[in-house]
Amino acid sequence: MAVPVPDPVRVETSWRRLQSITDEAATTLVRASFSSVIRDFLDYACVVFDSEGTMLVHSSRSTPGLLGVLPFVVPNAMAEYPMETLRPGDVLILNDPWTGSGHLIDITVLAPVFHRDRLAGYVACSAHHLNVGGRHATIESRDMYEEGLKIPLTLLYERGEPTMVFDFIRVNVREPDKVVGDLRAQVSANALMAERVAAFMAENDLAALEPLSAEITGRSEASMRAAITALPDGEASSEISLDIPGLTDPVRVALRLTIAGDELTLDYSGTTAQVPRAVNVTLNMTRSYSFYILKCLLDPLVPNNGGSLRPVRIVAPEGSVLNPYRPAATWGRTMIAHMLPELIMEALSGIVPDRILAPSGATPLAYCNLVGERADGGTFFTIVTMHGGMGALATQDGLSCISFPANCANIPIEIIESDAPLLIRCKRLLPGSGGRGKFRGGLGQRVEIEVLDGDLGPRGTVLAGLRGGRLGVPVRGALGGEGSFAARVELNGDRIDIGSQVTLAAGDVLAFELPGGGGYGDPEERDPRLVAADIADGLVPAE
Repeated sequence: MAVPVPDPVRVETSWRRLQSITDEAATTLVRASFSSVIRDFLDYACVVFDSEGTMLVHSSRSTPGLLGVLPFVVPNAMAEYPMETLRPGDVLILNDPWTGSGHLIDITVLAPVFHRDRLAGYVACSAHHLNVGGRHATIESRDMYEEGLKIPLTLLYERGEPTMVFDFIRVNVREPDKVVGDLRAQVSANALMAERVAAFMAENDLAALEPLSAEITGRSEASMRAAITALPDGEASSEISLDIPGLTDPVRVALRLTIAGDELTLDYSGTTAQVPRAVNVTLNMTRSYSFYILKCLLDPLVPNNGGSLRPVRIVAPEGSVLNPYRPAATWGRTMIAHMLPELIMEALSGIVPDRILAPSGATPLAYCNLVGERADGGTFFTIVTMHGGMGALATQDGLSCISFPANCANIPIEIIESDAPLLIRCKRLLPGSGGRGKFRGGLGQRVEIEVLDGDLGPRGTVLAGLRGGRLGVPVRGALGGEGSFAARVELNGDRIDIGSQVTLAAGDVLAFELPGGGGYGDPEERDPRLVAADIADGLVPAE
């Protein structure tokens, strides 16, 4: 019996329809959110799954730290919670770092989709929240219990009615109105997705999503396999050594990359055991940043879904910093996770040198949490984000002050200054900070944050948690290009350690200098016209 061939036009239009649903939900989330971390930083993802837990589509605007995690969140939830007990109006919530996205401040909200009185699929929205209580965020935590409120997989709404989980969250967090407001925005995004998916199924007379899901994910899988097949079989390796504040010995992250036919394996065996600092990376997050860069390098044009990951195998030893046992501290997991794309590109530099980019001064993400009381007694909790320069590519200069690989947006100065008694005194490019090369690295920047004084200042001191810096790993160039300097942080002109927690008084100034990206190729091969243009634009010193 002949097997019917799917109508390619219908598959494509259905695929795009589902994609538009997640994008509409993302817009809902942003417009309904209360905090700058969702509204401006854009650290979130909205996703649709079929009833078997396979990810079909995700929102176009999503962070890599969530995209590789979310395909595993619903299957993890299905294994842990009796999904057959869910009813219309039920909403689940979790922030477990092992089941979810790696640290407690990423909260996932999950809801069932019903069609023709049966469970047809799931929708999920994961987002970074300002805080979930615990010690003020730094990488100094020794275990997960210091890092805030852990929410097991449980009902946030039961048949449309809010549960007591909201009460537990509200009394455990700083800025509860913002945290709860953002949670409700996530619930709204899920409700929209569930409604739109059910309407899509009704319009197309679909009894289930699985046939369409198999077609969509199968095409993405085939495309990824073709991209891997185009590479020569073989192995490559790379490693980095990180100096973590508070630890005596460096943390080693080792990688062996193997290409065999249409499959690719990333094996992190040989990586250091988990550590009593908040830099441990749960397996979901290791998968996420590992797969993200492979997708960008090998198969960037076909939409990502559960099928895209099937040809890639990621191995991380249990008990290592890339797959720790509970209750390891994980708040600052990006300090190591963000280095994984660079590690993978180093291994691939001899295989696809024309596709990689040089190391970035934006890696890992740098930002500053600031918490205190306003003069009127109200609390504030805000983050200041800043980005170094992106590494150069084989065909163009790196971008300046761009978030890579985090892919988060910049929070505007006006938002920061309206949220907290702070003044951003300076936010400017650092000329010459990009590494030289045939193509130069993007520029880094200097950011100065002043705590206001007098009537506009805070009541008492401000606690600042600093995160960023490359932990002793230089910003190198690629294939003959030159590197950049190490990140610097100053308090009133004196150097301090990045990754630390400091107390600020009125009038204090915290300053960050973030490096540019590495250059690509021999600097002597740079087009003189590009050099002249850089000098004319003030991007590099004339000398």
